[in-house]
Amino acid sequence: MKHIIVIALLAIGLAACQKTNDKNPLLIGQWQGTEWRIFDKPGGMDATQVGFEFKEDGTYSAHFADQKQAGTWRTEKDKLYTQETGKQEIMVKMIVLESANLEFEMNRGGQKETLKLVKK
Repeated sequence: MKHIIVIALLAIGLAACQKTNDKNPLLIGQWQGTEWRIFDKPGGMDATQVGFEFKEDGTYSAHFADQKQAGTWRTEKDKLYTQETGKQEIMVKMIVLESANLEFEMNRGGQKETLKLVKK
């Protein structure tokens, strides 16, 4: 009986340590940037140069101008976590996630940035 309780506690502990992954189906597809704001003002960044593709298998690819990255993604409620292959996982808050509209809120170096995208 004691062993069953220990095994049950270990199973609960392992489940609690696993990362939640909602993999929100609304995110799946190709997205194109439309607007990039810094501190709620035009940021001077060309948002149309930004694109993402989120796949059902949990992988993604992204580009900004000639820079490219790829890795894995997951969601947890209103948070999107991406992990570029060989790099640390990063998180952005999804302010809007609808069938055709996506809006991220990011914090880059203490700077609040908002990126709006539309589904292709």
